[in-house]
Amino acid sequence: MDRLKKTAIDLDLNDKLSRFREEFIIPNNTIYLDGNSLGLLPRNTIGNLNNTVINEWGNDLISSWNKSWIDLPKKVSKKISAIVNSKDEEIYVGSSTSNNLYKLIKSILDANKHIQNISTDSLNYPSDIYICEGISKDYNIGFNILNYDNDTIPNINNLKKFILKKKGILVLSHVTYKSSYRYPMIEVNRFCKENDIIVIWDLSHSIGAIDINMSKNELNYAIGCTYKYLNGGPGSPAFIYVRKTEIDKLKSPIRGWFSHNNPFNFSEKYEESSSMNKFSNGTPHILSLSSLKTSLDITMDASTKKLENKSEKLFNFFLTIYKEDLEILNFKLITPENKNERGSHISIKHKEAWRISKSLISPTKKKSKKIIIDYRPNDIIRIALTPLYTSFEDIYFFCYRLIEIVKEEEFKKKDNSMHGVT
Repeated sequence: MDRLKKTAIDLDLNDKLSRFREEFIIPNNTIYLDGNSLGLLPRNTIGNLNNTVINEWGNDLISSWNKSWIDLPKKVSKKISAIVNSKDEEIYVGSSTSNNLYKLIKSILDANKHIQNISTDSLNYPSDIYICEGISKDYNIGFNILNYDNDTIPNINNLKKFILKKKGILVLSHVTYKSSYRYPMIEVNRFCKENDIIVIWDLSHSIGAIDINMSKNELNYAIGCTYKYLNGGPGSPAFIYVRKTEIDKLKSPIRGWFSHNNPFNFSEKYEESSSMNKFSNGTPHILSLSSLKTSLDITMDASTKKLENKSEKLFNFFLTIYKEDLEILNFKLITPENKNERGSHISIKHKEAWRISKSLISPTKKKSKKIIIDYRPNDIIRIALTPLYTSFEDIYFFCYRLIEIVKEEEFKKKDNSMHGVT
């Protein structure tokens, strides 16, 4: 392991993105590998929020709407557009991922009365599945889920056969949350276009770590969150993407003040916005948008191409240790090794994954660092490779602790009660 530690140090010294690590608050004696659930706090976010709360809200009060707040959603939308390589007018920022998926599916169904099916697969995030099933009941149409049972890697040919039989709307996570499998987006999009199937992509586990180009990837519809790799903070607003050619075809299923074409006319007659503002119903969440605005600047500065490149290097370093030292300890890598089939987190299985996770997060040894990962059923440990702040030494120490915990049977000091691990 000493050789690998030296390798990690050398890789960090040559990492051109290492400067971004200093822009985040990392608690003492902690290794944070859970950025695929919640990103770290950027240092500049604190000052920005203080300004919003103390100066804009505290001192300027309601005048801040005219000075800066009213245009804040648009400013944030432009930054997300830059990150995903879309047109500015194709992004709406606000609400939650689940709410945005609900609004988007409903608006598509209302614009396409012939659609009789909503489909997804068992690898999708549960809340997306709940939304799809609920809407199918509202419209009395088919809900279809391709079940992969215990498999964490989909069979694309089987997926194609499945959706051909159930044509309609298909909802998929670009990167799956359990195994970090990345769908061949262009291949799926082209197949669906050829067969009159509408695809909605959930980008929650890819945006900010994977280089995404909305135009080149031939997307029409997408949603996603901003509190993972984009580091917007807990509850930071999600987004909706609709290709420019499709915007006029959709009407939001929820009406509200800010979805009006001229909200400050205070008209009693509703006139839906012709822009993506149609999906904006209530008052924007100014505090969350202020936080997000700061964190997006960091991602834009780093560039997603460079971030994805570093993610690949971090994975390859982990893979070296895995094949040398972890595989023999009965850890099983379920994340694809092919970089084109992988997101930016790693998933490994072990029969003692739950207790190992507890040992990582709450070590029994006094000198051991707290290593924050997350556990997912069944027996999966997820490790986020967040290129903005994950170091090669982080990966080395994580792997070292896995070896130590298993070889010394440290995990046996932990019980199996289901609490304490995210």
